Amino acid sequence: MNIVYALTRNVYHKILPSVRSLMEYNPKAKVFIFCEDDTLPIELPCDATIINVSGQEFFKPGSVNYNNQFKYINLLKVCYPLYLKCNKVIHLDIDTIINEPLDELWKTDLRGKWFAACPEYKGRYKPFGETYYNMGVAVINLQAMRKDNIMIDMVDYLNTVRQPWADQDAWNKYGIEQDKAVAVDIRYNENVMCGHTDNPAIVHYCSIPNWYENHSMERREYLDRYME
Repeated sequence: MNIVYALTRNVYHKILPSVRSLMEYNPKAKVFIFCEDDTLPIELPCDATIINVSGQEFFKPGSVNYNNQFKYINLLKVCYPLYLKCNKVIHLDIDTIINEPLDELWKTDLRGKWFAACPEYKGRYKPFGETYYNMGVAVINLQAMRKDNIMIDMVDYLNTVRQPWADQDAWNKYGIEQDKAVAVDIRYNENVMCGHTDNPAIVHYCSIPNWYENHSMERREYLDRYME
């Protein structure tokens, strides 16, 4: 199982609860971290392959989505097939807590699709069809993306079309228009946009301001378990 995180320097420390929870239930997972240095100034609970992308040339300062709220490093999610040699990964945002083994998610039948993710049932933002996928947790089929050579199209799109949700909009546009997306159960991405379940496999604190410091937010108990 291959897991990928992406984060800028200002949030390095915030990855720790997610990785701790991941390792508790998935100790054999291979972890990749896209970041802005050759090493991280924190002690991770696992071996991880650190990929310094600070010199990336896909998204230039001044391009339309470079300073989006998610920053350029999240735009690079569309470039995973170019950076990584494996055929498939699970992308996890750093504001996630894993509550069980992810074997079933990993085994999602992608059937040649580019990604599998949870639809946002409660969100009203659906510019590309009747479904809009939350990419904070996603199984990404790098092999199929390479075969279809879609990465550069997505990079060009993100460099020319300003989008409020940046790379997530690109994934939705191309995935929906070309029928390359698969839906997964909300258990694998419980959040305020996708909905709640009594037995979440992954809790995701997306759309919650200052989630790391917010002690009154819903599902805080999952995060607290892995805080020092």
